[in-house]
Amino acid sequence: MKSDASTAINPDLHMPRYAQVYSVLRHWIQSGVYQPGARLPSESELCTMFEVSRITLRNAVDMLVREKLIDRIQGRGTFVVEDLGAAPNVGDMDQLIRKLQRLSARSIVENVTIAEIPAESAVAKDLRVDPGTPVLRASFTRVVGDMPVGYTELFFPTDIGAEIKPEQLNTSPAPTLLESLGYDILGADQIIGASLADSNLANLLQIQVGAPLVRIRMLVFEKQHRPIERIETYYRADHYEHHTFLSRSTDMKGK
Repeated sequence: MKSDASTAINPDLHMPRYAQVYSVLRHWIQSGVYQPGARLPSESELCTMFEVSRITLRNAVDMLVREKLIDRIQGRGTFVVEDLGAAPNVGDMDQLIRKLQRLSARSIVENVTIAEIPAESAVAKDLRVDPGTPVLRASFTRVVGDMPVGYTELFFPTDIGAEIKPEQLNTSPAPTLLESLGYDILGADQIIGASLADSNLANLLQIQVGAPLVRIRMLVFEKQHRPIERIETYYRADHYEHHTFLSRSTDMKGK
């Protein structure tokens, strides 16, 4: 397995070495090389296998721990979780951005507000700051034709120095907003769920209180794993559709 791992780490790729190690380890776990409950090789063995430093390896392992794919057990080692079904799927962020760009091209944003506010507990937790810490908040309603179809709130730590202007909200999809300002983006966590419209959202989206909404929360990370943008969007359920093509892998069909 050493030769496979070594060739996977390519210093010429525009991807940090820890991200390459993470990708290989994640593939091994998802493809069944390491089954649920299996113990991973030791830290020193993995460092030798991938020809990377301990810091690089620990960054990769930390990503897998945060993703709930592996558990560290003091004195015993690192193990694949028993329930892999609870771990999030990995998707193509570039594909999502292309979809958002198409939405931006046929819509406009209205009711834009940009202000510095104290972070509420949920925002503070996601951005890893103390509650009450100043954060930059931007919000807007997205309108297609004459109909408001979504409402978005963006939150940024003020210490990153981002300056957001209203016109940028109309031209840059929210996940790439900081990237367009020169920040290096590693990726994002996205959770899609359901909600009901309160009086504020009902007014903004021109629907009844209690109407169903699709709620999307996204946390954008920069290259050093720091969360630098929190995105929360509510779409009218009658104007939201999520389409995914699910392919079978050759390995699984072979089994």
